[in-house]
Amino acid sequence: MKSLTEEIVKRRVLTEVEKYPFFQKAVIALSGGKDSGSLLHVFMEVYPDKEVIPVHLNLGIGGFSEASERFARMQAEKAGLQLVVFNLEKELGFSIMDAKKLYPKVCSVCGGFKRYLLNRISFELDADIILTAHHLEDFLVRMLKSVLNAGFEELARFKTYLPRKGNLVAKGRPFCRVSENLIAEYAFLKGIPFLSEKCPIGRKENVERFRRTVEILARRQSQKLLYFSSLTKLAEKLHSCGAIPMPELKPCSSCGFLASSETCSFCARVRKIKAFLDREKAASF
Repeated sequence: MKSLTEEIVKRRVLTEVEKYPFFQKAVIALSGGKDSGSLLHVFMEVYPDKEVIPVHLNLGIGGFSEASERFARMQAEKAGLQLVVFNLEKELGFSIMDAKKLYPKVCSVCGGFKRYLLNRISFELDADIILTAHHLEDFLVRMLKSVLNAGFEELARFKTYLPRKGNLVAKGRPFCRVSENLIAEYAFLKGIPFLSEKCPIGRKENVERFRRTVEILARRQSQKLLYFSSLTKLAEKLHSCGAIPMPELKPCSSCGFLASSETCSFCARVRKIKAFLDREKAASF
């Protein structure tokens, strides 16, 4: 007998994904945590006819990344799938820990790397869409932060689904109306193995303050869903009225993927990090 939690999670994922244009091959970003592990499981139950490729990015954060990859492999094996792993240090010659030497506030750099690499891998795999496990609280925190900081350009770009544009693969967030608590309950009920440890180098103080604010403002899930709908409508208004111009995209001069500048931030940062490490190595002799 299916539990109420399972039914709610499945129904909300189905309702969200049915809004997307038709797709057949999906990449699911698998971190090893409960959210992405649950997304992989529920998506395959709801859409058994879709081709699913789980992809994991090993960023080289010591034992944390090793454990993350181990759990991601366990989750993929439980689903009967082969995990695709991109090891940053093996592929590019440096880890996020190396990048942190040049960029002390490394979270935004790390996030940019993950978005770029997931898109590049998905494009090379000829996937139709990238699915990530951003949940209801993730959206509320980021949207509330944008509003309070007058980050209207950022807010206008918040979408639960982003269509394909050239070599930028479509992106979907099927958990956008599913709370973190529901996901945790689902993972427990389904016996999904997951890593509970948080990233040891992330600077989360500011994010946690906004998360606590969301919990104070909306103690019930129904209130969170109401706020999410209101903020989503605001983002749509900002986007549709033309007051917030969207950046013009053109091929990066280095990698060819669409970007808002001549050289995309990924290529520019990779170049800087490698030059920095070369100088550091030369100075050690």
